[in-house]
Amino acid sequence: MSSSVSGPFRADEVKTRYVETGGVRFAYRRLGPDQPADPTPVLFLHRFRGTLDDWDPAFVDALAATRDVILFSDAGIGTSTGEFADNVEDKARNAVAFVRALGLDTVDVLGFSMGGFSCQEMALSEPDLVRKVVLIGSAGGGSSEMDPPTDIVFPIALHPEYTFEDVRYLFFAEGREEETQAYIDRVAVRKDREPIVPPEGIEALQKAAVSFITGETKHFERLKEIEHPVLIVSGDQDNFFPAKNQWLLFRELPNAQLAMYPQAGHGPHQQHPETIAAQIERFLTHA
Repeated sequence: MSSSVSGPFRADEVKTRYVETGGVRFAYRRLGPDQPADPTPVLFLHRFRGTLDDWDPAFVDALAATRDVILFSDAGIGTSTGEFADNVEDKARNAVAFVRALGLDTVDVLGFSMGGFSCQEMALSEPDLVRKVVLIGSAGGGSSEMDPPTDIVFPIALHPEYTFEDVRYLFFAEGREEETQAYIDRVAVRKDREPIVPPEGIEALQKAAVSFITGETKHFERLKEIEHPVLIVSGDQDNFFPAKNQWLLFRELPNAQLAMYPQAGHGPHQQHPETIAAQIERFLTHA
């Protein structure tokens, strides 16, 4: 399975914009067709340590060909101001405040990894604001049935800067060096880059992630309350959230679809950007 990817990409060039609410100035980027067939925007919520610049521009552009796409930076991340959120509930509240500051009353939400935690909380706490949910390389909170991550994945995720081998191990399947380098090359094109997440931000994000993954926040027990259509996208070689955990997530959600990509890691949309964007487009249109 492969995707043909070409450039240049609009995501490399779209300007960073800002909106202020509640004393926080949120950074975001927005792109899409002038008149999308479906007016509901898709809000992108990022992974642990992810900034606006870490989204794969090939994936963003592929979905933005038909959709109004909004890339969002939480408080304290990149050039967004405010205090870092150290729990999933506050991260979701920030996203909701941002959406409302843009004057929107309905969004589809797409979360990669930790961003998927916020998507679940948004669907639970603001069910009328969220229409559909896409979870990529994410998990359903803590459950005794879940398989643990590999022993080294979280220590690697905490490295001050990621090497090629770090990126390959964290986001791609073994043997996918070519796709890893292609992704690194794509995200390196943009020159006006957001600041990386500082140590205090990493600490806050880690606290939020651990409380969710270990079950402290009790989100797994509430998955059956999410009645929205949900698309779960996963790689079968995810070192963070093994394949069994995606089946558990699928089992608990009453209105879910599961797409498991073979020989793909934690970031399958970075390995198959156009293929997965097309699947998400079909889900948003027909589910």
